[in-house]
Amino acid sequence: MAEPGTAVRSVVIIGAGPVGCALATLLRRQGRTVDLFERGAESGTTGSGLSFNLTLTSRGLDCLPRSVKRRLYLQGSVLVKRIIHHRDGAISTQPYGTADAHHLLSIPRRVLQDILRDQAMRAGARIHYGLACVDVDTARPAAMLRDDRGETRWVDGDLVVGCDGANSAVRGAIAAAHPSDLWVARDVIEHGHAEITMDYGDADPAGMHLWPRGDHFLQAQPNRDRTFTTSLFKPLAGDDRHFSELPSATAARDYCATEFPDVYDRMAGVGPDLTTRCPGRLRIVTCAPYHHRRAVLVGDAAHAVVPFFGQGINCSFEDTAALAGLLERSGSPIEAAAAYSEARVRSGHALADLSLRNLEELSDKVNSTAFLARRAMERRLHELHPELYTPLYQMVAFTDTPYDAAQDRHRELGAELDALCRGRDIRREQDAIITEFAARHGHRASGRWAG
Repeated sequence: MAEPGTAVRSVVIIGAGPVGCALATLLRRQGRTVDLFERGAESGTTGSGLSFNLTLTSRGLDCLPRSVKRRLYLQGSVLVKRIIHHRDGAISTQPYGTADAHHLLSIPRRVLQDILRDQAMRAGARIHYGLACVDVDTARPAAMLRDDRGETRWVDGDLVVGCDGANSAVRGAIAAAHPSDLWVARDVIEHGHAEITMDYGDADPAGMHLWPRGDHFLQAQPNRDRTFTTSLFKPLAGDDRHFSELPSATAARDYCATEFPDVYDRMAGVGPDLTTRCPGRLRIVTCAPYHHRRAVLVGDAAHAVVPFFGQGINCSFEDTAALAGLLERSGSPIEAAAAYSEARVRSGHALADLSLRNLEELSDKVNSTAFLARRAMERRLHELHPELYTPLYQMVAFTDTPYDAAQDRHRELGAELDALCRGRDIRREQDAIITEFAARHGHRASGRWAG
């Protein structure tokens, strides 16, 4: 175990999910000894009915080694657009960006897990299963682990990292021992999610399919094998673990036949799907700082967000790259941990807000002709004046601009666009609005904000 001013030679990571394994790979490439401790068994279970694919963008992918990226692209599906299925049967598309690099890589969670775990082990990380973290000593630093027989032991390192998800035991132990030093807020939104088995193999595999229906939506994510991972996001019925207004298999079938008639005949088991599988709850966890002494929180352990911006995993991979980079530059684990919090807390808080706000866009706004006209105008504005304006989604997903800076920039320029658009037909006057915006703000152009 190192003293506070010495270099980090060994790292204890709690949680061997995708984020823990990604961090382990980066740290092993720096020559550090890395041990991951996972409470679950080596062979995780699937088929819970709560799955949806993870969507990687260049923001997160660029934080991973090239060899990992290559493997992910071989297993994932490249999505270049949203495909919107409207109530009247019409279908519209929305490109994600303005360049070939502006795409999503949709990949099943289990596939991502297997690739990153294999990569971490190839790099020399040691993964230990069946050991739950029950306490953390942030000064020592060390983690107390309990095995399936109830026996406990302390495991020491030069740094302890919590990569153990939204219900982080590391975060809980720090907050319990140092309540005045770690602020934690938890919230559960009214929406839940559940997977639906849908035979949709003949659909366009190049886009994310969405059926927006007001306060709820259906989402179908293509897989490499031409199957689709399909999930319903809908408000839950209070404390009962079923969707609002869907207490029975008959109600679920009637609902889907009414709301999604174009694909209802492809949901043969939708009644049991939505009544025997308890929907998963969607939660938000924010905290500050992301460290205490020589223990740090990474990924969902620091910032669990709702999935409506598709950036949770990307933010988490940014965390791993930031922490690894700081450890490489700093000789002190305490200094690196403090710098990590300084670099990441504001971004994590901003992403939580951005993700929740995007629920309205996915479930309702993408149906609005006015909303689509505004987005088309913003896209055209960026194409003509990339130094002046980058659409929010493009800046968040496809640049490395910190989430909080992207949010602030969009708020500032969005208000100015609002003023120019007020009382005008955006579709007919798009060119005039763009010209006025460029004339008014051209002198403030800065390549910093280009996509």
